[in-house]
Amino acid sequence: MGVTEQKRLKILSEDELEAIYSRPHFTNEERSNYFSLSQPEKELLQTLRSIKSQVYFVLQLEYFKAKHQFFTFDLHEVMEDLQYVLEQHFDNSKIADLNQINRFTRLKQQYLILELFDYCDCDAKERQKIMLRAHKTVAVCSKPVYIFREIIHYLYEQRIVAPGYSSMQKMVSEALTYEQNRLTAIMQDHLKQSDIEALNRSF
Repeated sequence: MGVTEQKRLKILSEDELEAIYSRPHFTNEERSNYFSLSQPEKELLQTLRSIKSQVYFVLQLEYFKAKHQFFTFDLHEVMEDLQYVLEQHFDNSKIADLNQINRFTRLKQQYLILELFDYCDCDAKERQKIMLRAHKTVAVCSKPVYIFREIIHYLYEQRIVAPGYSSMQKMVSEALTYEQNRLTAIMQDHLKQSDIEALNRSF
């Protein structure tokens, strides 16, 4: 059975998955570091209208600083971070509506953050480049976790936001299938049919 025919490829342990893809959970000391704002960040903040929008921007910004990813959340899910931001930057103002901010505003803020840090989203063009890197990597080592880490390293180098875990699983699976097909083609070019049949019988 080829890699693409199997169930979704397991690459990371639960702890590894949590470490890479879960929303950051800061200690008080970490909050004092991550939730400070540079002058360019303060200037961007002032372009937003409501306090709720500004607070959400600060939270998205600092979570991005920590993991170079974006997260969807309601404000009541991040109460400790919310209270800290309100205290440090908004004179302990109150926000009545703690539900998620609307999608348009959230995506607009993410675009501003990407521009600020000279990052880009992982669009179709970038995914093609990632697959080229994955094809080169799998020729060196076919362990899924090795390919995954090489892709993550490439994304960090190129300042690209990492796609979700399921997308990464798909890309690693496609790279493994590509290498499997490449090696099969080489065998077919250099071995006699009887040799290939003998090898198939050995598996």
